[in-house]
Amino acid sequence: MQLLPALSFRLKLLLAMMLVVAGVAGVTLSVTQRRVAATYQKLFEEQFRSQIAYFSKEQEYRLDAIKEKCRDICRSVRVIAAMEEAASEEGSADIIYQTVRDELMQVLRLDRPANGAPLHVGLPPRPPGPLARNLPPQGAPGAALLRLASISQVMVRVVDANGVPLTEHPQREALRRDREPLRRMDWLKAHSVKELKHQDVGYMALEAPAKGALLREVIVTPILELPDDPESPTIGALITGFPLFNLGEQQLSAMSEIRTGILLEGKLHSRTIPEDLVEELARRVTEELARSATARADFIIHRGGEPFRVFFSELNPDSPFPKAYHVGLYSLASAELEKMELRWQILTASGLVLLGALALSLVLSHGLSVPICELVDGTNAIQQGNFHVKVPVRSRDELGRLAASFNDIAAGLEQKEKYRSVLNMVADKGVAQEMINGTVALGGEQREISVLFCDIRGFTALTQNMPPTEVIAMLNEHMTALTKVVYEHDGVVDKFVGDLIMAIFGAPKSYGNDAHNAARCALRMIEERAKLNETSAHRIQMGIGVATGPAVAGCMGSADRLNYTVLGERVNLASRLCSVAGRGEVVIDQTTWEKLDGLGEASPLPDLKLKGFSETVHAWKLTALRSLRDEAKPAA
Repeated sequence: MQLLPALSFRLKLLLAMMLVVAGVAGVTLSVTQRRVAATYQKLFEEQFRSQIAYFSKEQEYRLDAIKEKCRDICRSVRVIAAMEEAASEEGSADIIYQTVRDELMQVLRLDRPANGAPLHVGLPPRPPGPLARNLPPQGAPGAALLRLASISQVMVRVVDANGVPLTEHPQREALRRDREPLRRMDWLKAHSVKELKHQDVGYMALEAPAKGALLREVIVTPILELPDDPESPTIGALITGFPLFNLGEQQLSAMSEIRTGILLEGKLHSRTIPEDLVEELARRVTEELARSATARADFIIHRGGEPFRVFFSELNPDSPFPKAYHVGLYSLASAELEKMELRWQILTASGLVLLGALALSLVLSHGLSVPICELVDGTNAIQQGNFHVKVPVRSRDELGRLAASFNDIAAGLEQKEKYRSVLNMVADKGVAQEMINGTVALGGEQREISVLFCDIRGFTALTQNMPPTEVIAMLNEHMTALTKVVYEHDGVVDKFVGDLIMAIFGAPKSYGNDAHNAARCALRMIEERAKLNETSAHRIQMGIGVATGPAVAGCMGSADRLNYTVLGERVNLASRLCSVAGRGEVVIDQTTWEKLDGLGEASPLPDLKLKGFSETVHAWKLTALRSLRDEAKPAA
């Protein structure tokens, strides 16, 4: 199936050039946008991982001393004895709480300075990764990780092996503010306490948190019956809780577009994530976590048409306590803006390249299409028989060589056409075509043919006093009309010998009814000559002889000149029958009469004694012949 049949070569070339430029622009745009999106995603993933690493370092630096002190407290013989005593109905946990507070105050240095400002623990080491250059210098003002305004912000509780809190003296217990948070620690069940062998850190959200604190970090330290034996029974646990000030969250928000928070028990706690996104973000992360263990660690949400990418990572994967997740959120607006800018830059550059390609294509297509159009016009002229056509050679490239070759071919065709015309004039057209096709046997072959001889009666007397030019004109008129009749009946004019015409039927090509064609041609030639006599200046009478049988057909002659003809006894017989035919008569031999198969009307002639034949010849004078088509019609 031909594509774009109505489009010219020039237009196809222009379309191809534009499609190539548009395709390259589209691929470049697609690849660039993907690269930009991948680069931004990688950048924020690294920032998010750096923040998680910094958060871990921050927690480790902030809590290491406290955790160590909690372990020392839980190993204290006095505390273990107080736990056993407090387990009885008469026991009291006052000594435990007093010991814990005294020890923790030394670590946290909660003795306020003279100016009344809150004390703080120093900064951790700077984290590795891309965030290191964005963090404030070591010891910068306002960079403290843990600020405590009073002891009331520290939660201290002791539970027994069943997870039941030990109470202080009623008067001191009434002053505690951390009873409500402790009642919310559903995860601190009896089995959790009994199975606790190592210190662990969990997170807890407050119903009504203190000012500036959203979460608490909870250190749970087991109290073993035998402190030096990890396999000994757990008789209780020390629980200490501190407000969680996520300095990394605030610093990362100040230095980059990333916003972070901590998801705990389905609620997201953050100072930097927009409030209208907190609930939706918490819901989406919770849904992702609930899907399967292989939930995606990132997805995209939208707010007011602005896209945001979300990352999340588990903070306490090995902890038996409620899972907490660090959630990172960053806006894709800058990435989309950069992609849009790149898109317009690529489209603008592609448009300019397309215009340049279009202009170049116009020039190139003109140089290509004009010679091709000239070749097409030249080919059409040759198809119409004009072999004199020439196309200009405009260059020395392939098109120039093609144009020169076309001119050579046209000249060769012109020469061959001249040869063909000459050949058609000196030989029969059918024979000439067979010779050109190479189907004529040059050495001769045996064929079944019918031969017709037509001779003018009284030609010598007629032309005795006639000028030669008039004789030639008369013969040309006579031969032209009769030759046409021969061709109409699938015959071949073998030769003209003076006033005689020799025609062959069945060679070089047989039509299957050659004898019938020869007989009909003979009768038609008589009719044509009679009609011609009505208008011609000379009234001519002629006789015709037809014979059918085997003969040798082929190109015969010398090495320099050949002539297609037939030889044999049937040829001689046709010539002799022509000589005995009267004016306007057609004489056929016995074989031809038999080939007519009863379709002809003829009268037998007396046996003829002909020159060159030892026996008498049976012949018939043909007067009429029915057509094969008429014979094929059904009877009425």
